[in-house]
Amino acid sequence: MKKMIVKGCFTLLLLVSFGTSKAQVKKESMLTAWDSMTKMVVETAKAMPEEHYTFKPTSELRDFSEQMAHTSGANYLFASVVKLNSPDPNPVTGTKVKKEVISQMEGSFAFIRSGMEKLKEEDLAEEIEFFGNKMSRLQSILIMTSHLQREHGKSTIYTRLKGVAPGPSGGW
Repeated sequence: MKKMIVKGCFTLLLLVSFGTSKAQVKKESMLTAWDSMTKMVVETAKAMPEEHYTFKPTSELRDFSEQMAHTSGANYLFASVVKLNSPDPNPVTGTKVKKEVISQMEGSFAFIRSGMEKLKEEDLAEEIEFFGNKMSRLQSILIMTSHLQREHGKSTIYTRLKGVAPGPSGGW
């Protein structure tokens, strides 16, 4: 019981300090983390043999190429987070060709990085609207990277089920 109370107090303190503090993450750290996450996801896509790009763990789930396309498409969807406009139409297609999936993925990661490179430190503390909620730009970037890592976690299940080691883990 005491451990739960201590954990609860610590969590509350963390949330309060996060909500009232200015951006503490430097742009260089953010770029390093993005590059690490890019490598993690792209290397996983490269590791999966092309014959498994249509593999679905269950009928309800996306196949591997669709899972990769979802990640690439989400990068473009989150464009406003890094002060970019989403391309119209979205350049992600429904291709099952490994080389094309990887090319689209690399393009989407480079697109987001180009926006991150242009951000100034003060931009990270700027309040923006993100999916109907007001928050700092940094908080929305953290949500974007959280989504990316969650989707990568799903992708590693696909590769492991096929006996393939995913790309190296990385992130913040």
